[in-house]
Amino acid sequence: MAVKIRFRRMGRKNHPFYRLNAIDSRSPRDGRVIEELGYYDPTQKDQVKQFVVKLDRCKYWLDTGAIPSGTVSSLLKKNGLEHKQLRLPRPGKPKAAPAAPAEGKKKEEAAPAAS
Repeated sequence: MAVKIRFRRMGRKNHPFYRLNAIDSRSPRDGRVIEELGYYDPTQKDQVKQFVVKLDRCKYWLDTGAIPSGTVSSLLKKNGLEHKQLRLPRPGKPKAAPAAPAEGKKKEEAAPAAS
């Protein structure tokens, strides 16, 4: 079973509230939870009350192979949790996609050779 650490959206319309959960990766966003690890309230003005998490339990799940979502990774990193599973974008230039040759040129080159 692949475990992910991700948010579960709660609250009413235009007033979101998220619970941080360890959840099976095949479950839907608001599906059955293995363990509740904390909560995130983006509408809260006080930074201390905005993101409350059990860091020891998050570290346990990360050690056992749970994969955090991007948002969860950034919030855990901001709260001081250091772990190799936390994936964050690296500073610098974004990688450019390799240029694929145009298909039209391949057909044009192949047609005169057949004649």
